[in-house]
Amino acid sequence: MKRTSPLPFLLLFALLTAHAQTATYKCRRWHIPAANYSGIAPLGDSRYAVVSDQEAQAGFYLWKIHIDLSNGRLLDMENLGWKGIPYPIDRDAEGIAWCEPRQSLFVSGEADQRILEHRLDGSLTGHELQVPASMDIHHIQPNRGFEALTYDPHTRRFWTVTESPLPGDEPLQLRMLSFSADLQPEQEYPYRLDVPQSASTGRDYYHGVVALAPFGNGRLLVLEREARIARHYTGSRCWCKLFVYDPATGSKRLIHACASRLTPFNTRFANYEGMCLGPTLSDGRPTVLLLSDSQGGYGKAFWHLRDRLRIIILDKE
Repeated sequence: MKRTSPLPFLLLFALLTAHAQTATYKCRRWHIPAANYSGIAPLGDSRYAVVSDQEAQAGFYLWKIHIDLSNGRLLDMENLGWKGIPYPIDRDAEGIAWCEPRQSLFVSGEADQRILEHRLDGSLTGHELQVPASMDIHHIQPNRGFEALTYDPHTRRFWTVTESPLPGDEPLQLRMLSFSADLQPEQEYPYRLDVPQSASTGRDYYHGVVALAPFGNGRLLVLEREARIARHYTGSRCWCKLFVYDPATGSKRLIHACASRLTPFNTRFANYEGMCLGPTLSDGRPTVLLLSDSQGGYGKAFWHLRDRLRIIILDKE
C-alpha cells in the first residue's frame, strides 16, 4: 500500500481547523461510563442512541445531549440507561441508525455482518436488512465489516459500507450499499478512500470508513478514520477526515479534519468511530457530533484514554 508523509495532512489540518468551529468534551465530566463507543444516532428531542462494541448484550444506550443552539456549546449530557437483550454472541456492534417511520433502530455488527432491527426498549423485531451474499461474513476481511450505518429520512434509504475493501478488491476501493425502506438491497456505489497518512502499520492498523450520516439532497457525510497503534502504544496516532459524498456523481469534498497522538505526557488520543448530525443552530448552521472509543478507558497507573464528544459547527451552504 502506498504511503505518504504526514506533512501534507498536517498543513491541510492547520488550514481547516483555523476556520472550523469545534469543541471537544470529556464524557466523564457528565458521569458517562467509560466504554467502547462506536456509533451514535439522533432520535430527536436531544435524545441519542449509542452503541458500544464490547457489550455482553445486543442493544444500545440512550443519552440526552443538550447543546446551546445559540453557539453550539455542550450544556449537559446524561446517560439514560441501557436497552438490550441477551444474544448468543458478542455482535461487536458498530453502527446504529434511527428509522422514524418504523420507530425502530438498526444496529450493524461486525461479528456476524448482519444489520438487525431493535425496538426502542432494546428487544429485537426479527427483521433485518437483507445483506447480499457477496458481502456477508464469509466475504469480508476479518473485523473490517459494516462499521458505518445510517438512514436518510428524505430518500427513505439505508446506507452502509464495509470499513475496508473486500478481499480481492483494489486497495482503498470500497463498495457502498443502499437499501430500500422494505429492507432490500438497492444499489452499490464505488467509494475511494484517501491515500493513507501513516508510513508504517505498527502493531495494529485501521484505515477505512467508520461512520455515515445523511446530509441533504441525497448526499452523505462520510467519516474516514486512520489509526496506527505503535508497538508499545506510545506514539500511536489517529487521523480523522470528514467528507461530503454524493453517490450519484461520486464527488467527494473534505470539510473537516483532526488528528491526535498518544505520548507519555499527552493522552488526548481520540479514536473517533461514531458520527451523526447534531441540532441545527438558531442561525441555521448545522452541527456534527463525533464520538470517540476509549477502549473502556484503556490505560494504567496515572493515565487512561477518555471517551470524548467533539462538536463541529459547519457553515451554512
